[in-house]
Amino acid sequence: MWDDAMRETFARQGYVVVPDVLDQQQLDELNDVYDQHLIERVAMRPRLGTDEKIRFSIRRRETYETTDRHGNTYEGRRFWSKAYRDLIDNETMLPILEEVLGDSAWGHAPAHMPESLCSQIRLDHDNIHYKPGRKPSDGPDKGRSGLHGRPDSWHVTCVYELKTVGPGDGGFGCVVGTHKPANEQKLLDMDGEWRTNFVDTEWTSQLPNWDQDVPVHRVEARAGDCILFTEKLKHDTIPWAGSGERRTLFYKYVPFGMHHGDVAYDTNDPELTERQKQILEFSPCWFNEPRKDRDYSANPALTELHPEARVESDPSVLMPGMSPPHIRLTDETRARLMNGGGG
Repeated sequence: MWDDAMRETFARQGYVVVPDVLDQQQLDELNDVYDQHLIERVAMRPRLGTDEKIRFSIRRRETYETTDRHGNTYEGRRFWSKAYRDLIDNETMLPILEEVLGDSAWGHAPAHMPESLCSQIRLDHDNIHYKPGRKPSDGPDKGRSGLHGRPDSWHVTCVYELKTVGPGDGGFGCVVGTHKPANEQKLLDMDGEWRTNFVDTEWTSQLPNWDQDVPVHRVEARAGDCILFTEKLKHDTIPWAGSGERRTLFYKYVPFGMHHGDVAYDTNDPELTERQKQILEFSPCWFNEPRKDRDYSANPALTELHPEARVESDPSVLMPGMSPPHIRLTDETRARLMNGGGG
């Protein structure tokens, strides 16, 4: 399935639809569990004062204190069921993720990452989103945040559709090719509020300097398909207009030793396989430093840099037009690495 044609599409567009990743039995199991939690969330609306037409996430899950094999202790959450656990290392998507996140030519893994670590990817976090079906009398859906993503990002997302997304329904949208700096610059050079107005086809066609080399795609997918996209790409949620529900799962992965959202999972969950535990656990050391808005004081191992950490990633290994990953370091660490000869 993951052949040279799909690689070329992913390299050119920044995303690709991988068809029929989930069979009907998997879809049924995922949707059955989804139904259970949706009913719970709907029952909470009166207490929360949540309007039924506002998008909400039903990601709330139980957490447990866990200690991983590297000695880090934290509160980790569990997955709803086996069907959701099996998405961690889905047999179709895992080899694709290992290639895209492990081969530095794609611009996600630092070029100086040792080859032995290239296949050790991590599920950084996941999101579970829902949108009820809409009627013409509902008016426009206002739920959107604005285009985001940048060419030096390093994580990659699997978007599993549990219900078919048809023409004009909404959901995942992007500006094709903007995972490459030259195309992103075409957006940055435009006047007007393109971050949110990009979803309005009439607005973009009237914008004098909208470059046709960066078209807007409203991505359609059937139930069971997976939209694979790089977070380098400018993307957003297009307001939902479908008569059916939107049920979308986001599983976001990073290369070994790279921090992003830093959601902790309970790797002591006895229902996890050994491979799943390895994909969920934090790295023992890092090529970039953790987020400033997280407290790692109780687990200093989560801040330890890999001996081969560098200030920058070598751009000479990249595919044409790609950008190297952003190596997030404090000024103090950057100075220390430079003085020590690293970078």
